Amino acid sequence: MATRSQVEYFHNKACPGGFLPPFDSQHWKGDSLQRHSVEFWSGGFQLFGQCSLNRILPLEPRRFEKHLIYHVSNNKQRTAPAKKMIRVGDFYGQILTVKEKAIKFAKEAWGIKLT
Repeated sequence: MATRSQVEYFHNKACPGGFLPPFDSQHWKGDSLQRHSVEFWSGGFQLFGQCSLNRILPLEPRRFEKHLIYHVSNNKQRTAPAKKMIRVGDFYGQILTVKEKAIKFAKEAWGIKLT
């Protein structure tokens, strides 16, 4: 959840075309948000797709699981192809593999000592 001042920052400074609906500026013309889908109102697309914000996930299992969101409308579970779906355990394993490779690369390339 963002604070009021964070939302104002997103809308007025960080996000091209603004963060809050209606998305009627020239920046949004022809964009899928014009159809007023769930993404139109959720804010997630704007923050991570348009505003160039990144989300940092803790990799400790109990903290990681608190960052997962179940989309209660279930529209993505029915409309997205099954090949795009991934079990959270598999995704977590992939993230840990990327972390291990990054640590190995940092050690070999720069001599950085990471755990």
